[in-house]
Amino acid sequence: MQRVKPAIVAHRGASAYLPESTLPAKALAVAQGADYVEHDIVMTRDNELLVNHDLWLDEVSDVAERFPGRAREDGHFYVIDFDLEEILTLGVSSRFRVVDGDVLPVWPDRYPVWQGRFGFHTFEEELQFLAGIEHSTGRRVGIFTELKSPWFHEREGGDLAAAVYDVLGRYGYRTAADGCRVMSFDPQALRHIREEIAPRTGITVPLTQLIGRTADQEVFERLPSGEWVNYDVDWMRDPTRVGALAEWADGIGPDIAMLLDQADAGGLRVNDLASAAQAAGMYVTPWTLRADALPPGADSYGEVFDLLARDALVDAVITDFPDLAEACRTAS
Repeated sequence: MQRVKPAIVAHRGASAYLPESTLPAKALAVAQGADYVEHDIVMTRDNELLVNHDLWLDEVSDVAERFPGRAREDGHFYVIDFDLEEILTLGVSSRFRVVDGDVLPVWPDRYPVWQGRFGFHTFEEELQFLAGIEHSTGRRVGIFTELKSPWFHEREGGDLAAAVYDVLGRYGYRTAADGCRVMSFDPQALRHIREEIAPRTGITVPLTQLIGRTADQEVFERLPSGEWVNYDVDWMRDPTRVGALAEWADGIGPDIAMLLDQADAGGLRVNDLASAAQAAGMYVTPWTLRADALPPGADSYGEVFDLLARDALVDAVITDFPDLAEACRTAS
């Protein structure tokens, strides 16, 4: 079967080696050969756009120590409850969790928790940073921009998609040729872009429907009654139904494990999800290939990369390890 050389997308930067979503992690990703850097965008209380994976600031910062008493009932310190000026005073660390008062790294073999000085930055600052790297090195790196929980921002009174598109337009990201893809787990947000924001702004960058699991409660929808309920997304990974996503998306971004099944003779094989999406005219950009968290049944990073490139013919691979992906791609 034909093998493709998929683009390499650095997930939150080179997040296997430096604290995720920080500018140093993005710089390292570029140095390691990434074609794109991926980032998640959330809104602050004063409507600024922050680069951060979660809706909240804990688990990667010292917000609990700096602003005690600002958590919501679920214990999280939400970005949207803070002004940007406050957030920029926080220190940032590799991801951690607190268990019985002890700070434990989520990824023990990655960059140590609370070693060195790192901070948050805005969406605009990241685009300026990448433009600066292009100017100094001559190397242009694109962006995979994830809208983090647009439904949540809508519930809080904001329009995350519209705010992101305003920034994209001002920085020259307008068409597929400009090296930008916009992603979301929220199909209503992508419909909002396709039907309202794109026609109004003239920005036609490709849209990616990320595919998760209903049980993860990643997406909520508002009923006519005003109640917000968990949206069923499990149908999206059905090969006989995935083509329906082409109504509002140009491609799909499934969990890598959704593309792989156990083979009868042992090991893994690619199932029909990728080919079904491609038959409907959509690209496939799965997430997230990690050497330290391989899909069940996989023996190595290279094995999974080869399956995605050779059998699934994916357009891009989203990974925490852009250097390993580049090595696999170069070896092909």
